[in-house]
Amino acid sequence: MTRTAVDLGGDDWRFGCVSPKPLDSRLDDRAEVDEWLPAHVPGNVRSDLLALGRIKDPFYGANNEDSQWVDNFDWWYARPLSVDLEEGERAFLSFEGVDYISAVYLDHLELGRHEGMFSQQVYEITGLIRPDGSQVAVRIWGSNSLPRRQLSWWEKLWSCLVTAIPRTPEAFPDRTATLKCQMGFGWDFAPRMRTMGLWDEASLIIARSVFVSDIFIAARIDHSEAQITVQATLDSDRAQSIAAEIEVTESGPQRSRNWRWKFDLALEAGRQTRELEFTLPEPRLWHPWDRGAPDMYHLRLRILRAGQVLDSLCDSFGLRTVKMAPNPQTPPGNGDWTLVVNGAREFVRGANWVPIDALPGRVRPEDYATLVNMAKKAGINLLRIWGGGLREKRAFYDLCDTKGIMVWQEFPLSYLPLGHFPRQATFLGLVTREATSIVRQLRNHPSLIVWCGGNEFSYRRNRRLVDRLEAIVLKEDGTRPFRKTSPGQGDKHNWLVWHGKAPILDYRKDPSPFVSEFGLQSIPQVSSLSRFLPDKDLYPPREGWQYHCAQLEKLERYVRPFCPNSLQECVETSQKVQAYGLQVAIEHFRRRKYRTSGTIIWQLNDPWPAISWSLIDYYRQPKLAYVKLEALYSPVLISLEYPLREYRAGDLFGARVWVINDLLTPCEDCLLEIHVNGENIFSRTVSLPPDSSQVVGQVEHRIGEQKGKLTAALWQDGQPISSNEYDLRYHDPRETRLLDILYSKLGEWVME
Repeated sequence: MTRTAVDLGGDDWRFGCVSPKPLDSRLDDRAEVDEWLPAHVPGNVRSDLLALGRIKDPFYGANNEDSQWVDNFDWWYARPLSVDLEEGERAFLSFEGVDYISAVYLDHLELGRHEGMFSQQVYEITGLIRPDGSQVAVRIWGSNSLPRRQLSWWEKLWSCLVTAIPRTPEAFPDRTATLKCQMGFGWDFAPRMRTMGLWDEASLIIARSVFVSDIFIAARIDHSEAQITVQATLDSDRAQSIAAEIEVTESGPQRSRNWRWKFDLALEAGRQTRELEFTLPEPRLWHPWDRGAPDMYHLRLRILRAGQVLDSLCDSFGLRTVKMAPNPQTPPGNGDWTLVVNGAREFVRGANWVPIDALPGRVRPEDYATLVNMAKKAGINLLRIWGGGLREKRAFYDLCDTKGIMVWQEFPLSYLPLGHFPRQATFLGLVTREATSIVRQLRNHPSLIVWCGGNEFSYRRNRRLVDRLEAIVLKEDGTRPFRKTSPGQGDKHNWLVWHGKAPILDYRKDPSPFVSEFGLQSIPQVSSLSRFLPDKDLYPPREGWQYHCAQLEKLERYVRPFCPNSLQECVETSQKVQAYGLQVAIEHFRRRKYRTSGTIIWQLNDPWPAISWSLIDYYRQPKLAYVKLEALYSPVLISLEYPLREYRAGDLFGARVWVINDLLTPCEDCLLEIHVNGENIFSRTVSLPPDSSQVVGQVEHRIGEQKGKLTAALWQDGQPISSNEYDLRYHDPRETRLLDILYSKLGEWVME
């Protein structure tokens, strides 16, 4: 036999609530559930209640406030389980993610309890299943039972001092006592919606005397072959001699090669790890999509005894090398921020990825596919999985593998500028368990390029925690770079524009080796606004907008030059400003290649309907900045460097003409043309070296009565390979409020 894996997801589950009990309670109180209701797994309590009409849509208006009552209760999820095991078979329950404090039962036997959102939980139930059928049940403690910070006297004093200062965040918020999606406690783009439920997959696995619980595939690559090490974690119910067979097949419609290797192993009783090594000839490398094909392999490990298959496990992997190198012309002490993949430097054209639904249990593979495909279409080659979010579900990483999109994965630790995370042994133990499981779940994905300790907190004040994360990554993986925090030394979150209300042209003053956050808010389309705001709240902007995250004062500061007078004009203006700001920043950083080696826009998507920094709103409707990004993030970019000021009729417009080529192949004999209002003002044949940024000319033009738009296009053999556009009608006034700048600078300083 081969492994039997039964998906326990679907609609066979029921759920119900009970009064809250202490966390150390050992009482099975399922009998207290007054009403068992239909549920879906994967899912969340709120999504199940919403499907039944028991709560109003928490994403509409301020309805979210009406569903906060669910946090006051503990919740049970249960489903029947019927399986007939043959002689010698073993059965295991597997949960990929239960949110957050849970106890798992088979009938009335507690199999175990767990704190954490991201760990895989596996329980052997061989010999425990009743012949007439059993019940699997999971008890989940309500969000009001989540751990809270336990502060020392000096931490309490510091917290009081911080609270007394206007516009400062809490020093020690209770959310930092958990390794739960931090965004769910409320964020500047997300609601307070602390989720509960079986949010990831659940399954029943049937094996025989040996259970393969995990495999890790690592490689050492040279030009003609790859040395592969498969680290297999095996659970044997006895001491025995077995054979291990590995089959590797090239993935893809045009691939036909496969190989097999066989190994003899002597196992002890219990859990153990064995390393199986072999040589893969003529390896095909996994490349980011803009540098080649993301070639993949499929591996199957089978455990055999006397010709009988005891268990098997399959996974995909890719072969590639990755490291971080110093940026040229960068002062010492700024870290290594140039990504090197398969021996070639790679300029990062990235975007920040936040959870795509505030109720992550209801996210399906097709939801991931829509956004990942949109990311690639826009020219994005890396997604930063922000530390206030999730370890996403496997379907996300599988998509990034096959699409050739790189992933920067942060651990679920975020934003603590004025305090530190808990230092108690219990919290560090929680971090160790959850981080170890996260690494083991993700380490076979070649798209995962960089690990990072988390988002916006001080490494110096959290050294012990971050060093532990780094040690876990080294032990459980060891094949990728680890960045301590973001931002880190040499990496910047540029919020002088927007939060500091600085003029957009200030982006050009940023000399950072790497920039992993920057952006401006914009308003989604009127059709999207109408789906989550009542008519009375649509216009003018007021509390409904603010509840859905609009920062009205900052929006007004950046849209003022257009003087919008209607809802439609507000939407269009804010989207123009967002697109313009990103254009100024991205072109500046790409012209600096590799003194600046990457940009990661804040943010690609939304977890709920919001007025935020996203390029794509919650309903998957693209904003103007997303459309613009297709030009700005094209591997070949035409960029005009000119003074950012208001141009009047008769003014002389002058610009340096740059062309940036992120490809590893040259672009020879290309025709570059620039037009203003249809008039050709520049025409030249240029050749672009691979992986280059260069000035190819200078353009001057007297501005006419119609300022209009300036367009630039690059042609090769009569085919367009790049284009760009500039709106000379827009001007961002020089307005800088010293207090706002000081707060932004202070924020950078306290996270060092």
